[in-house]
Amino acid sequence: MGLLPYLLFSINLLAIRQVPAGTPLHIRLTTTVGSYASKVGTPVSALLIAPVKLDGKAVLPVGSLVSGRVKMVARVGFGIRHETAALDLEFNRVTLPNRALIPVSTQVAEVDNAHEHVTRDGRIHGLRATDSGTYRISGYIRTVLLRCELHAAIAVWLVKSLAVKVPEPEIYFPAGSELTLTLSAPLLSSPSLDGGPLASELPDGEREDLQRMVAAMPDRAYASARPSDLTNVLLIGSHDQIAAAFAAAGWDEASPESFGRRVRWLRAVGDREAFGSAPMSSLLLNGAAPDMSWEKGLNDVSKRHHIRIWKQPGTWQGQELWIGAATRDINFAYLRRGRPFTHEIATDVDLERDKIAYDLAFTSCGSILDWAQRPDVPRVTRNATGDSMTTDTGVVTVELNDCSTPRLSTETIDEAPVPMHAGGLRRFVRREILSARSDLLRRNWYYRGYETVRYIIASARRHQHPSTVLSALFTSLRTASLPEPEIQVTPKSVHNIAPPAPGPNITN
Repeated sequence: MGLLPYLLFSINLLAIRQVPAGTPLHIRLTTTVGSYASKVGTPVSALLIAPVKLDGKAVLPVGSLVSGRVKMVARVGFGIRHETAALDLEFNRVTLPNRALIPVSTQVAEVDNAHEHVTRDGRIHGLRATDSGTYRISGYIRTVLLRCELHAAIAVWLVKSLAVKVPEPEIYFPAGSELTLTLSAPLLSSPSLDGGPLASELPDGEREDLQRMVAAMPDRAYASARPSDLTNVLLIGSHDQIAAAFAAAGWDEASPESFGRRVRWLRAVGDREAFGSAPMSSLLLNGAAPDMSWEKGLNDVSKRHHIRIWKQPGTWQGQELWIGAATRDINFAYLRRGRPFTHEIATDVDLERDKIAYDLAFTSCGSILDWAQRPDVPRVTRNATGDSMTTDTGVVTVELNDCSTPRLSTETIDEAPVPMHAGGLRRFVRREILSARSDLLRRNWYYRGYETVRYIIASARRHQHPSTVLSALFTSLRTASLPEPEIQVTPKSVHNIAPPAPGPNITN
């Protein structure tokens, strides 16, 4: 009898598994949080929008409620103490759909926005308002006015304070904003938490037919004659079903390119603003342009999720077939092959593939059928502009339905969202203070020289082998002449200023 407790304890240990630290949790906020009005200790909640997986099973299923509190907040206010805002969010509980409560230890790893960045310790930092392209341009205009000895003090103030728009420096995440957490400690899992398989269980015959169908489809889109994005999403359903599912998931259909939209895009680049339905460049699949293009824009046009979709011949159980190439834009890039100004994409394209599958499944407008492997597809390759792409070679298959009552990405339990910022007068005073601080600290040759060196090193690290970083820097410094400090156009300025029209295709 004395061995029985030990035997039961050993069996229980075998039943418990660990979800390792570093595992991502993709969440969508259901409460609003912002640096201007949120207080330390304010409750924060979100929904899990992608399952947490272990051995092919969903340990934490989609729809689980993730909750926590505001741990730290620093607002810009009048801009006297801080130029940038900061937030630290602590999520420490998960409530499963069956009401079971699980304690977790997490930290924020990524914010699905472009104005904010996350430090290694999980703290969210906002942008500096005076870092926008239009503000920098205004600085050069002011410099020229003063150099011409026009004594145009009023004109200088008007350019700086009234004609130029600067981004909002306070951090603001409305309900529906998406973040990625990572487990900072292992999560114990037991069979009672298993949420079932991640894809629908298909009969063996149907699964084999689906795999053969995927293998026969084109695996790559082209830009002119250059191979580009990999196809990685197969949609089964009608055009209207696909459109309804993406709309419910909070995606926008890309607008056709026109002169007006090009101007709007350039303005959004300069002001660091969003442009949710921005045009996308046209890749070709078997010589055909996409039948649909969908995107999920963030709060800055430098980043977005997007997919191009082509209708395919044949059907699956009487339903239409569509193949898509999904990638995520993460920054602007310059002087690329065939594109002087375009977007750079994230290297791991499988993350965008899975993002789309889980977004559509979350709405209840679609169900994931399978992840089909294509062994002939290279695991490491590059797109048409030279960006590296890595993949496990899989294609996710999503079957759409009529979706009469979709679960919208904008659904929220937030009854009293916090305000985004102060009133107009306080914001005007803040702007004047931030502008004065920026001019005092950064309108000098020393800071611009530091900025130039920093940009050269960062650019070399992104696009060259590490051994060439120092040589590129020394070559640039050796060959460059010393510019006039007051009218130098720094590389960081170029990073925020679009080229004048007419220009090359500006989207990716």
